[in-house]
Amino acid sequence: MAQNIKTNSEVIMAESNDEFFTPKHKRLGRISATANNFAWIVLVFFILQAFSQYLNFTSHQSYQASIEMFKENPEFALNLFLNMIDILLKGVVYWLTLKGVSLGLNMIMETDLNYRGRLHGVKNE
Repeated sequence: MAQNIKTNSEVIMAESNDEFFTPKHKRLGRISATANNFAWIVLVFFILQAFSQYLNFTSHQSYQASIEMFKENPEFALNLFLNMIDILLKGVVYWLTLKGVSLGLNMIMETDLNYRGRLHGVKNE
């Protein structure tokens, strides 16, 4: 049977990490990770939504009919293009916002940990 034997330094580090990372730090870390992961999901959703708008237009007509419609009515093509760009820009704004929230929470947590480390004589740089 294999036994898990921890050295004294591993036990001390585990105890100090548990004391160093408070439940508030762990909660901030989870929220930050969730915001970071959700940012990518939102971006992919908006990219797929823009692509589906293009597919929705092209699925009702043949390629030649689409080209003819664009030649006869360039405002329609511009409207389709601007709608797709609008959707993509919304996705990018939401992505940047969620990434910013994630980064901000990580910065707050790191600042607090560095402050606590200085109080205990540990450098986390």
